[in-house]
Amino acid sequence: MRQAEPICSPRQLELLANKVHRHLGLDFSGNRRADLLRRLRQLAEKQDGEPSLWLEQLAFGDWDDAQIQRLIPAFTVGETYFRRDPEAFEWLARQHLRPLLQRRREAGQYRLRVWSAACCTGEEAYSLLFMLDELLGGERERWTVELLASDINGSFLARAEQGCYGQNAFRRNEEAFRSRYFQAEGNAWRVRPQWRGRIRFLQHNLTAGPLPDPRSSLIGVDLILCRNVLMYFSAEHASAALRGLQACLSPEGILLLSAVEAGLASQAGFSGFWAGSNYALAAGGQGPRPLPAMPPAVAYEPTTSAKLERESVIEPPAVPVEPSREQLWQHAETALEQGRHELVRTALQAYLAQSGLTPNQRYEACLLQARSWAEQQRSAEAREWLQRAQALDPAEPQAYWLQAMLARHEGDVPAALQALHKLLYLAPECPMAHFQQGLLLRETGRRQAGDKSLRRCCRLLQDEAHEPLQFAEGLGRDQLRKLCEQLLGDEPCPPS
Repeated sequence: MRQAEPICSPRQLELLANKVHRHLGLDFSGNRRADLLRRLRQLAEKQDGEPSLWLEQLAFGDWDDAQIQRLIPAFTVGETYFRRDPEAFEWLARQHLRPLLQRRREAGQYRLRVWSAACCTGEEAYSLLFMLDELLGGERERWTVELLASDINGSFLARAEQGCYGQNAFRRNEEAFRSRYFQAEGNAWRVRPQWRGRIRFLQHNLTAGPLPDPRSSLIGVDLILCRNVLMYFSAEHASAALRGLQACLSPEGILLLSAVEAGLASQAGFSGFWAGSNYALAAGGQGPRPLPAMPPAVAYEPTTSAKLERESVIEPPAVPVEPSREQLWQHAETALEQGRHELVRTALQAYLAQSGLTPNQRYEACLLQARSWAEQQRSAEAREWLQRAQALDPAEPQAYWLQAMLARHEGDVPAALQALHKLLYLAPECPMAHFQQGLLLRETGRRQAGDKSLRRCCRLLQDEAHEPLQFAEGLGRDQLRKLCEQLLGDEPCPPS
């Protein structure tokens, strides 16, 4: 494999990281430098001429708008799907949009403006349109509804305007939903004509575009969704984007962020409130209800010895009025051990709202949330949190392990093998990953390749390390080696 040094010097990488931060707001500091180098290498190898020369010119030259547009596809994530985070949409319909529509009716003001910021390929924007039509029902024609959707990536916007989606855009039991809003076109589904052309797609850079922007109608917005994008930004750019987005709100408007971004908002001095599984900021910085230090569901009530005996659990100590970050984390872990998943979610929401969280702390919180959803057999939610974890630290193997085990549980062997492949790229000496890879390969009839992985697992188990095996959940080295030997027909593990 080509090494980093010949293609990009440390000085050039530093300059490139600074330019990506300045023009796109993306933070590739610390352990994310390896991800930046990987993306740049892929870009360089697609260029005409020598990749190292192209990167040198990129590092030391000025970036104009055309250059930035050429680079954007390498730094934007196209991972989204319809009806993502349904709990948040249910909250929006029930707690924000229905009351707002009723107030507007009573005032004789039949207008609404909604903005899907960083809309990617449009799934969120169309989901909003479908929801608004359901809420307005037979009076749709009476209302002026302006639905805006923006993204920095022009190719994403072009796909969104086409309104044509493949199977990957539908992750749940979607037959009724898809039949109502889409029509089949070959192996894809296109948004039905009555919903096409009703969203105005526009290109906008959240780190550089002006906000508010009356020329683009980015002002007086009653609802802004900007989820799973600020977590890629540095704290400086996230704070600036939040100020700009909040300034675009109407007096009754709210800005919806993902739960992972609650801490970024808090760190930037914003006070918000929980909106289902998401986090919201209101116009002017005041929400309809202030965020408590710990949501009520996590304030464990005192229990009697009889109740403890009946439930066979050890109750955590009473939660202080203002729990610390460490106490919130402890309560989340305790609740997960006891299978009290609602408390896990509530504790982690409060934890993520703490200011000053490091990217690694946010990563661990996403991972814990994913484990909780996985234990509840809620695969879509678990995958959502795993994607957030991987976005925060794509070089950490834990999320890929959980992703592989989740896919295996669902019977999706190719997805499980793909996740294990990524894990082994990051941690090539992980015995459990080789063991699981061997099992899956054998299950799909690739006996020779599977045995090769099992022998690799055996070789890694030959060392005298005494620390527990990663991902083994208590399984010892000797036990794992015996399992490999049994699968290999009692063939002794090869020497290292």
